[in-house]
Amino acid sequence: MDENRKSGVKRFTGDLLYGIVSLVTMNAVLSLGVYPYLQRQLGEAGQGRMLFFTALMGLTASAVGSGINYGRMKMSTEHETHNGDYDRYLLVLALISCAVAVIGYAVRGQGAQATLPGIFLLIFVTSVRYYADVEFRLTMNYRGFFFYYMLIAAGYAAGIFLYRFTKSWVGIFLCGEFAGLVYVCVKGSVFRHPFAAKSAFFRQDAKACTELSAAYLMSDFVSYADRLCLSLIAGDVASDYFYIASLVGKMTSLLSTPLNGVITGHLAHYDRKITGKMFAKIFGVLSALAVGIALLAILGSHIFVWLFYREQYEAVRGLFVLANTSQVFFFLANTMMVVVLRFAPAKTQMILGAVYSALFFAAVLPLMWFFGLYGAAWGLLMINIFKYLLISAMGFAALGKDPKTDGR
Repeated sequence: MDENRKSGVKRFTGDLLYGIVSLVTMNAVLSLGVYPYLQRQLGEAGQGRMLFFTALMGLTASAVGSGINYGRMKMSTEHETHNGDYDRYLLVLALISCAVAVIGYAVRGQGAQATLPGIFLLIFVTSVRYYADVEFRLTMNYRGFFFYYMLIAAGYAAGIFLYRFTKSWVGIFLCGEFAGLVYVCVKGSVFRHPFAAKSAFFRQDAKACTELSAAYLMSDFVSYADRLCLSLIAGDVASDYFYIASLVGKMTSLLSTPLNGVITGHLAHYDRKITGKMFAKIFGVLSALAVGIALLAILGSHIFVWLFYREQYEAVRGLFVLANTSQVFFFLANTMMVVVLRFAPAKTQMILGAVYSALFFAAVLPLMWFFGLYGAAWGLLMINIFKYLLISAMGFAALGKDPKTDGR
């Protein structure tokens, strides 16, 4: 291996470690601190109701916030991007957040222990936070990425302390989100002047962001189905049980965020051809990882749930295999899509999202309606495996059948 390649591998590994450590820390604070604490304060039904709103928050942030983020990363490989174009999109995000908050509050606001303005602010600020880490990925500053998410984790921890005075679960999350955004405002440049100034690339950039946001919305809706649809169909307690059963799988899937972020940053600066042979190796590695991570998640669920949710352990242990394996394939499918988007058009993800959503409504919702928790678990497992295989097939199709390398 030549020195340049060794240096590249070392840089990639270091960047990945920065991302993993920071995101694992942030989500450990959520999974080991915030959610168990709030369940003790709110009870099973109260936590189930809260999870409905955090699912709306997560879905909006993951779809629109990440859509703008990945849209900017993708367009940065074609031309210089300008803050004003994306600030305009954030104004649209504010309107979307308001609409989501109003609809969600009208459906499940009673007993939510939160106000409508609080729900709106939480959805909007979290979505902006999802976009804001583009600051560090554009410049490949993963040390800054590390401090960004560590500050968010510290904010969540401070929010737990403040809860005893405010009695607001929304406040816990807002403490973390604002901590991260303040850091970007002080240290970064993506929120700097000129604000909302439109460049010559605005229409092109907006098109990419819209396509990716629509695709993420269709795709990520399924990952929040346990908190959204189960809460409505089977009740808040069922939603809480499914969340607990799949929690370790969700935590392993959180590794996709630093992994995908580092992959996107490095692929944006990678000027060599991605070949069929290279893609086949990626498929093999990710498939092997799926088996290994799923086994660890299932074992880890027995330990984690027994330690932190002992009263619910017997009720949810039968769901561990289905729920956690489903989460693992979901996150690996997203990782595969990051690679595929390097050489395929953005509309590829929209096509995938449409197919994925159609399968959810055609297969998973009926299973959920008739068989409850286990119907949801089986349905989600089947379509997440299908999603992973479909993305891989689309990647091979985009590259063609030529296995030769480019010789570099």
